[in-house]
Amino acid sequence: MDIANSQIPTIQIENIGSRKKPLYAIKGFIELATWTGYFLYDDTYKLVTDKVVTNGRINIWIGDGVTSADNCRISQEQVNAYLYQVAHQERIKHSIIENLKREFPRLLANEYASWEQVEPNFPNVSSLTATFDFKNYIGPETISIGNDSRDEMAYVTWNFRCRWDIEHGFEVITHKDRVIDIAPAVDIWKMYKDNGTYHERQKKYSENEWNLPKKKKWWEFW
Repeated sequence: MDIANSQIPTIQIENIGSRKKPLYAIKGFIELATWTGYFLYDDTYKLVTDKVVTNGRINIWIGDGVTSADNCRISQEQVNAYLYQVAHQERIKHSIIENLKREFPRLLANEYASWEQVEPNFPNVSSLTATFDFKNYIGPETISIGNDSRDEMAYVTWNFRCRWDIEHGFEVITHKDRVIDIAPAVDIWKMYKDNGTYHERQKKYSENEWNLPKKKKWWEFW
């Protein structure tokens, strides 16, 4: 599908590579008012720290980079995922927040075990009540609508900034309003298990084990 006929406004094709080695990507932004006021980062200037928050406008990427602009296409599954984000943004936010609350003790015990887990960067576990929403601690910076799908709906990877890891943040994979994984660096194999392609992909890469996509360590963001 041509991006001009995709029902997704604000997007365009950009060369994110170089003139000699172009790499074209579809990018733009999405308006999700439900995230307005959520934390993005502390902007320190002249010894004054201001909390910068999102206004609901979030960067969006669609698909993978390609070497020719003519090959930039959008699938109906990706369009469906975009429209679902807009129409059900409050439901999706609620699901992400509730899953983060459930997973937070595990994250503290594993990925962040060696960190100094104190305020104001980390919320206290005792604060994770029914009404707690992480508003002063996290904020979505980027949404990536991928090529993988299930039931005519593409999976979405969210990149969040957070106060406890300003440099790397954390990631969330969603499908509709379901959270598939939440971690400093998500495990894409959980997505493959969810859409039933896990064994097929394992077989595909079995002869070239060095090409097997593996879960990145949380500090490996490239």
